[in-house]
Amino acid sequence: MMNRIVFCVGTALVLVACNKGPVVNLKNASGQQVAEAVSQSKVGSGQYVIQPGEWITRTSIEERSYPGMAPAFQEQMRHAIAAQQPNELKRCVTPDEARKPNEDFFAGQNGSCRFARFMMGKGRIDIQMVCQAAGTLTSNASGTYSPTSYSMEVSTLMSGGEQSGAVTKIHVEARRIGDCAAKES
Repeated sequence: MMNRIVFCVGTALVLVACNKGPVVNLKNASGQQVAEAVSQSKVGSGQYVIQPGEWITRTSIEERSYPGMAPAFQEQMRHAIAAQQPNELKRCVTPDEARKPNEDFFAGQNGSCRFARFMMGKGRIDIQMVCQAAGTLTSNASGTYSPTSYSMEVSTLMSGGEQSGAVTKIHVEARRIGDCAAKES
């Protein structure tokens, strides 16, 4: 679930092209409504919402805590997370995806998430996404973006369910690194 949140929120940042001009500002919106608003807002320049190409995203978990977790296990988990940091993911954003992002980019495919708030424009982004699963996962993300990069802080809080009170804080940096590699036949 956490990887999906980081990917969805991170991709939302990638899908914007310019730090001037229009602002998308929605409340209680679905991923589809966000995708349509971003596409219609003319936030991009020319025919693309962003520059298509190969993107690299670097994710660092800064904090992960669970209430009631034994201190020894908490320390063991901290070391395991540190050994995997930072996490990098490369992804090709196609011209079609750059031209018109779809709902999957913003809130995933299962429809369990809504944006309590979604503000994107003039180089800044501020999002609160609430997902219903085995409890309620509330994710807040804020940061800056340009046509070829973004930086943001993401925090999540789980309410209800077995992981109630779990907190994760993540720092995400991404940038366009060039054209997508040609597919091998």
